[in-house]
Amino acid sequence: PTQSVHKARVSFEQLGSSNTMVLHSTITEDEVPPPSAPDLSSLSPPPSLEAAGSSSSDDMSPAEQDDASCNDILSSPSNPPSSTIDAPNNKGGPHRNEEHGDVKAATKLWLDSMLSGYSFIWRLSIVLVLILSWHYAYPTTGDTEQQDEMLEYEEEEYEDEYEYEEEEYDPWSIWGDGFDYTKDREFWIPDEDLPEDIATDLQSTNEELQLEATARRQLDPLKWDTFDYWEIYHYFACTKLLTSPRPVWSEQLFRDTRDFYLDFVENDDTPFIGLFRSTHQANDDAYDMSKNAIPYLSGDEKGRGLKATRDIKEGEVIFKATNNTIIFNDGHTLRKFLFAINEHFSDPGMVCDILIWAWVQDMPCGTPFAGVVDLDNGNLLNDWGLGGSYEEQDYSANIRCKGVNAALSCYASKDIIEGEELLGDYSDFVSYHAWADLGL
Repeated sequence: PTQSVHKARVSFEQLGSSNTMVLHSTITEDEVPPPSAPDLSSLSPPPSLEAAGSSSSDDMSPAEQDDASCNDILSSPSNPPSSTIDAPNNKGGPHRNEEHGDVKAATKLWLDSMLSGYSFIWRLSIVLVLILSWHYAYPTTGDTEQQDEMLEYEEEEYEDEYEYEEEEYDPWSIWGDGFDYTKDREFWIPDEDLPEDIATDLQSTNEELQLEATARRQLDPLKWDTFDYWEIYHYFACTKLLTSPRPVWSEQLFRDTRDFYLDFVENDDTPFIGLFRSTHQANDDAYDMSKNAIPYLSGDEKGRGLKATRDIKEGEVIFKATNNTIIFNDGHTLRKFLFAINEHFSDPGMVCDILIWAWVQDMPCGTPFAGVVDLDNGNLLNDWGLGGSYEEQDYSANIRCKGVNAALSCYASKDIIEGEELLGDYSDFVSYHAWADLGL
């Protein structure tokens, strides 16, 4: 006959006050001895039963039922033969004690492995973290004094930076720091050789004209190609020329100047500065700004300006960079253009106009800096702070400009009524104190 194999039977026999669990290895039916009734007369009931009395399995708690099931023989025709000893559990899951014990054991095992495998590095890291935390949380007297000194230094540095930012926002500083009278130019026009206009200005009661005349007598015409921005400015007596209102350029004068620029580019002996053209137009576009703004004479310190020809809604484009916007990637090229303008038109006032219209701009997609000038009425846009103090007036810009490199578009930042002056914010596009970076 087929011998069926039963799993090991686990039985508990109470001997005195201790329990001994006897595990019987797997046996066959032929080897099973005849059952005999055990002699339990000498055994006393367990204390738990004695105290609780007899109870049915229905009255047992789940834990007691689990203990009782451990005393059953796990036999089933569907169980495969096995030569191993199974744990006393007939539910297939972890024992009730294992559910909590495994988590604690796993945590302890992880900590032991970390401390044993990386004991030195692990403990050293913890010590260093504790030391640094204590150091920063409770600095010593010397550290506190050092931190106070650093704080004072940072405050002073911040104040200096803040003062510099306020200073550079002065709209007139767009043209630089002024003429350097301390520079040793090794040139001096003696009194007997002074041109009449310089001699007259030296005797003027206007201090600015006296200073300009002093600068002019130190500028050697043969070294024009080394002049910086302010040396060019004073060489052409721009201070004197701009004391009187300058006229608004006609469309014909702008057109003639643009034509001259094209001839200048064609004959430029240094067409490239590295990989970039020394000068070029912003783009090939054309834009008629006269439908939005026209020039006018303000009659105050600002001189010429722009005013709206119609009611303009917020967000509308008023004017933008076109082929009339000229870019100089090299300071010397702009210097040559200004002297060529004077030689061609015989009008130093044109040079002065271009100088005060030009600005330096950061060029992220080209050379670090470039000189830019609009050869149209767009150059008459005044900054909102010109003609007064920034501290004494409210922010009144009604035009803001934005764009990549010099390809700017200027739009209304608020509703503008017809006849209202158009005021921009030069900080949108001007790099202050940067003429020296351009080579001027």
